Amino acid sequence: MAFPKPLKIDPARLVIDDGKVIDAAHGDWYFQYDGLDESRYVYLEGSGLLDLLADDGDLVVGEIGFGTGLTYRLVREAMAVCGFKGRLHYIGVEARPLTAAQAQAANDLRPEPLRWRPAADQPRAGFVTPADDEDLLLLHGDAASALSRLNARVDLWFLDGFSPAKNPDLWTPDLFTQIARLSRPGARLSTFTAAGDVRRGLERAGFAVEKRTGWAKKREHLTAQYSGRWTPRAKPTAPLTIAGAGVAGLMVGLAAQRLGWPATIHGTGEAAPGSAVPFALVNFRPSGDLGPLGHLRRAGFFHLSAYGPTARRGVDAVVADDKLRARWQAETDVAYDWIDDQRVRVHQALSVDTAAFRAQVLAQVDHRAEAVQSLPDGPCVVAAGLGSAALLDRLTLRANRGQQELLTLDAPLTHPLNFGRLLLPTEDSMQAWLGASFDRNPPQDWRAVRDSDQADNLDRLRTALPDFAAQPTGTSWVGLRATTPDHMPLTGWRGENLGILTGLGSKGYLYAPILASSLLAEAMGLPVPLERWVWDALHPFRHNPQET
Repeated sequence: MAFPKPLKIDPARLVIDDGKVIDAAHGDWYFQYDGLDESRYVYLEGSGLLDLLADDGDLVVGEIGFGTGLTYRLVREAMAVCGFKGRLHYIGVEARPLTAAQAQAANDLRPEPLRWRPAADQPRAGFVTPADDEDLLLLHGDAASALSRLNARVDLWFLDGFSPAKNPDLWTPDLFTQIARLSRPGARLSTFTAAGDVRRGLERAGFAVEKRTGWAKKREHLTAQYSGRWTPRAKPTAPLTIAGAGVAGLMVGLAAQRLGWPATIHGTGEAAPGSAVPFALVNFRPSGDLGPLGHLRRAGFFHLSAYGPTARRGVDAVVADDKLRARWQAETDVAYDWIDDQRVRVHQALSVDTAAFRAQVLAQVDHRAEAVQSLPDGPCVVAAGLGSAALLDRLTLRANRGQQELLTLDAPLTHPLNFGRLLLPTEDSMQAWLGASFDRNPPQDWRAVRDSDQADNLDRLRTALPDFAAQPTGTSWVGLRATTPDHMPLTGWRGENLGILTGLGSKGYLYAPILASSLLAEAMGLPVPLERWVWDALHPFRHNPQET
């Protein structure tokens, strides 16, 4: 199967000259020292944003040419001034994103409230959700290609790329087609340019275009409205039932709370015993996989803010062969250091205290211990691990048994170790959980601890780390993972009211945050943080083509 080529970015070539921030590649400026009033006039007033902020519904704004983040910060400023009570979801598209150092240099030219700083020192291609602002989705790469991979319903567009004369590759029919595809009925648009090609391109895409008096010496700029009548967004009012209280259900509950969708989690977690692992690792391993699973693993790794104080940062990955070493050496997106010749410390990776995380979520979200026995009439997300098959037939799920061992260590372990199996220190650094094993054909008495699995876990540890000294305590943990034939999760919607999130396998704590956000975002017409082709590949009934 052929997959879309990964999005690529070129580095920004920033020049600051006489109060102007200029892109040297195009010979055009991002903004100039006196350009704040112009930006407010063209984008905030010209688009009708100030009128939209009078409503309380959520607002999705898309900007082509995110640049230094100035327009984004101006929108945030206007929200505060207007007392906007809704939630802003902002999509910024940029082919040449700035490094943190370049953004800092640009920031020095404008007031503190209007400064925007990227979360990472070096930008990465593709879809980026900054950890400190989950309502900002950045698309780094060619605009038309990036938008073609987006799933969203946009209320308002800012076309703020460099001028058509200096950047003709941006202003193409494909771009206007994608903008139209993603627009809600009646969506508004504003752009600084009045170029005829832009006007005609928007009109062919279904926009009614008007010329408006330009700012200062500029004679005109364009505003537009997509066909249809715009109406404010209404948040869901029918309560969402979440079947399952494992990590998938918990993450759906958190996403619903964040988005303002009333929800109740049902279940004790027993229906998804794989989620009850004592400590979970959320790690990164460089891979050449360009398919949906490889993409999901990478995207999920950068979408982990929900764990908060229940997670500790920093994991040591054991580099066992030259191929893996070469992949790490070529890795640019992930913050890591070589600890020695055999280990890489991944600074963004997490170890999660699962009991603390569960308590944290259930203290915030409405919860009922009673499991869902049958599908309700209203909106529901089935997220009950293997128990999902009892509520929905034609879900292709398989059980995979895992066993962990609690070890006493001869020396303290400060960071988890990933060597194919995992070694996860407890709060007591002299103890750690080792595992987990994989058994794709678990017996009926799967809860019974197996000496053979313990021996296998210990053999794996000794083979990978022969100098590591530890002894089993006699305490083990056993759980069942819900897996699928192709090792990809099952997630998506059947009709308008039935969502599914299951089949996460051994990567539940990695996959659940981004999949829960994506699932509810799609239902609400908000920006989905996964590329569209990846999301489509995870459809829950893909193994049963006859299912509609």
